[in-house]
Amino acid sequence: MMLGVSAATRLSTSVDFVEEFAAAAERLAVAVAWSDLRARVPACPSWTTYDLVVHVGNVHAWAATIVETGRSAVEQNDEPAHARPRTVSAWYAAKAEDLYQVLRAADPAAPCWNFAFGAGTASFWPRRQLHETTIHHVDLEQTVGREKPVDAAVARDGVDEVLGVFLHRMHQRGHPAQLDQPLALTATDTGDTWVVAPQPRSGSTPMVPAQAVGTLAETVPSLPPSIEHRTSSGAHVADRVEARADVLYRLLWKRLAVADADVRIAGDEARVRGFLASRLVP
Repeated sequence: MMLGVSAATRLSTSVDFVEEFAAAAERLAVAVAWSDLRARVPACPSWTTYDLVVHVGNVHAWAATIVETGRSAVEQNDEPAHARPRTVSAWYAAKAEDLYQVLRAADPAAPCWNFAFGAGTASFWPRRQLHETTIHHVDLEQTVGREKPVDAAVARDGVDEVLGVFLHRMHQRGHPAQLDQPLALTATDTGDTWVVAPQPRSGSTPMVPAQAVGTLAETVPSLPPSIEHRTSSGAHVADRVEARADVLYRLLWKRLAVADADVRIAGDEARVRGFLASRLVP
């Protein structure tokens, strides 16, 4: 993805992000009303379910402010009046409804800041909030051991968002993906393949600081890996990961371990696992 190009317009023309967000938020609100808000979240061990819901509600409020103003905004820090499940559910539903109304009224082509690329359009935010809601609903389900599959079209787009948005974002934050050779990720149920390839390491490539390891700070090329979306198997790429879109989505978001996934790895398994173990998302 080129900088400044809307992350919402490249791939998933079959997904109505605003309406899908509304449906995802409604499902989450219903689930919260019947949840144990003291339960720990497996993917975010420092959080209880209550913390998770408060986080998502505040992210919705933050995003609504950004879309309304077109500019960056300070993070929200609101909380429900009580920690009872029905009260927390209603509080979350109100935050989601406010965001939904803002997204419905917004011009998708209007200039709008986003955290990944800076300049962009408002179309970035419905997509981001759909996946924010979806992946945290997965978290909520995992507190009680449920594993409902994510809709294939939504999961397919979620894979594209991780690779097209967060891979860039985490690279810029000093968490480069472990990637020495091109890698193909194929969603077997949708026929989509993403080829992730390292950018050339030339002497003229500017360097940026990476995350410090011990007392030594390494450097990495300023350019993150390139991403190419294809509608073929990408079989000419030696290193490959093949799974349903829902499985790839959870793998990339660290909500599923490779050992527990219905996934096929081809090529150099150590290289593939190294990439999947990288900090690809916040």
